[in-house]
Amino acid sequence: MSSTRILVADDDPTARLLMQAALGKSGFEVAVAEDGEEALQAFAHATFDMVLLDVEMPRLDGYAVCRELRRRCGDALPILMVTGMDDTASIEAAFEAGATDFVAKPISWPLLGHRVRYVLRATRAATALRMANARNAAMLDAFPDTLLRLDAADRIVELRAAPTGVPSCCMPAVGQTLAEAYPHEVATLLAQALDEARRSRQPSTVDFPLACRTGRPCHQEARVSAIDDGEALCLLRDITERKEYETRIHHLAYFDSLTGLANRRSFLERLEREIRRALQNKWRLAVLFLDLDRFKSINDTLGHAAGDALLQQAAERLRAITRPGDIVAHDTDRMGTAEFARLGGDEFTVLLPTISRPDDALAIAERIRASICAPFAIEGQELCVTTSVGIAVFPDDGEDAATLIKHADIAMYDAKANGRNGCRYYNPALTAEAVHRVELEAGLRRALAHDELVLMYQPQVEVRDGSIATVEALVRWQTPDGRLVPPLEFIPFAEECGLIDAIGSWVLRRACHDAAQWQRRGLDLRVAVNLSPVQFRASGLLDRIREALADSDLPAERLELEITESALMADDADTHATLAALRTLGIGIALDDFGTGYSSLSCLKRLPLDKLKIDRSFVSGLPDDVDNHAIVRAIVALARHLGFRIAAEGVETAAQAELLGELEADSLQGYLFSRAVPAAELEALASRRWPPARGTQFRIDFS
Repeated sequence: MSSTRILVADDDPTARLLMQAALGKSGFEVAVAEDGEEALQAFAHATFDMVLLDVEMPRLDGYAVCRELRRRCGDALPILMVTGMDDTASIEAAFEAGATDFVAKPISWPLLGHRVRYVLRATRAATALRMANARNAAMLDAFPDTLLRLDAADRIVELRAAPTGVPSCCMPAVGQTLAEAYPHEVATLLAQALDEARRSRQPSTVDFPLACRTGRPCHQEARVSAIDDGEALCLLRDITERKEYETRIHHLAYFDSLTGLANRRSFLERLEREIRRALQNKWRLAVLFLDLDRFKSINDTLGHAAGDALLQQAAERLRAITRPGDIVAHDTDRMGTAEFARLGGDEFTVLLPTISRPDDALAIAERIRASICAPFAIEGQELCVTTSVGIAVFPDDGEDAATLIKHADIAMYDAKANGRNGCRYYNPALTAEAVHRVELEAGLRRALAHDELVLMYQPQVEVRDGSIATVEALVRWQTPDGRLVPPLEFIPFAEECGLIDAIGSWVLRRACHDAAQWQRRGLDLRVAVNLSPVQFRASGLLDRIREALADSDLPAERLELEITESALMADDADTHATLAALRTLGIGIALDDFGTGYSSLSCLKRLPLDKLKIDRSFVSGLPDDVDNHAIVRAIVALARHLGFRIAAEGVETAAQAELLGELEADSLQGYLFSRAVPAAELEALASRRWPPARGTQFRIDFS
């Protein structure tokens, strides 16, 4: 059997390489095009089963290519639009151009193959459904249906059986009335259709299932038309195949393909219906939100196949919890039928449509928790996992579907925060998170006012000779009790509440001051300072940088600014002007966390950058992770082509360092060499030398 052929059109070589690698790993045959015109030329000379189009391309953008492909191929070809724009207008434009679906950037590379298979499967199913409908229409045109002529008493007076009409085991007989030929429900339905046709003088169509005597599922369609006040015609056809396809399409739209449980869309619709019923009947319902504790570690250690098997078995256990006769709770006759859904990843929800009191939901939650705790048999070994369950009750904890799910989710995280493997009700006091945020903002303002922020420095080791040429400044918050708060706990919030600019300015001044001190003591070090997207876009950035350099007497070439991809996404005149001004000053510019954002070669090649920093997520797992190995190799090749230096962060093992050295990275940063240290300890650290990475067995000696 020939493999599925996919055409990828993207003017960004990095995106093309990554998509080609991800799809190739999933077993697809991939061809690439650099822009829209090349994509149309490739399509004219070869046959493809699917096309992935970037929206923003030179010469012809993705919308124009999509419209042309639709003109050539009709609706049979699945087309995925790849876009970094998440606004409604852009998405609507993609569908108006004829796109089957869209993929938003940043792309989850491990899931891309699954997404493509899903779209191919859904497209093929839809195509098969259209073909079935076309066949039925052609059969009607050729009059292939079974024909019944009925008298005024609805008795069959003539029958013409078509070869492909109705199965012989379901065929009525001449002389029978409808009531004699069919079950009561079907006979009543046909009689009503005949009455309507005789009254309106318009054809009437109904369909109905039959219990076929062979045991085969059978679904028939009857089209009835009055000849006069007495006689009528009834055309019968077998639509079993069409119903099967419709069922499959419905299943794809409303059920999770991995576990068979309802998906998010199905669960939300059911929950909204049950809320309306609960309002009318003045009863309670409950929503349970759960996920598997530390599920990510299973995926990371045993692989996604083992993770998928675990999710399937967990889903089966959830079904078993509320099978008939299996619920042990108060007032079980009013419990109703629980519905389970997989929202995504390892997140599941449970709907209990009728409960007498909140305690009923806890009984089910505890049974779920106990069931999940039993060992799972995965790939010949036993795995023990636990689950944390959050509970929200209608109407106490919310009066709409979104609020109930959100509050159940909050309660679930509360269960995790209290040791995992537990159940928690939503408590409005949990929204005291808002109080925590107020306290956090006050604490950050106090930290700025009372000099509670401290800078630590982590070295970047040069691959060529093991020396330290650059150190990255990393901010910490030292609370009055002496605890060092890592940046991930306060930097994102500082960006939200508008304090990041003040914190960033402090970091810049302090880093320049420390670097100038090192220079005066004879240390040849460059200091790297992170700029958040908010800082980069803030007015007065250049003035603050000039002031920091002037106040500290630090030469500009001793300062390097690390800027994330998201900060440069605008790729507009202001971005270029700011970067050009920084380069004019002599400041180095590094693109931080490269590969995790909206990587665009068309953007990169126009930006005055000095260095690309490979994100730690790609270094993790090296040298054994084949995917990360391929991605890092591609990034290094891209950087070399554009003339950038390459730094890799998150290096924790000698094997990672050796591989990165072989791939010709320029500098390495991570715990293998040193954690972040105070400025006072950096002088001793900078005097050390590590063996070069290339061709050398790393043996780190800190003595």
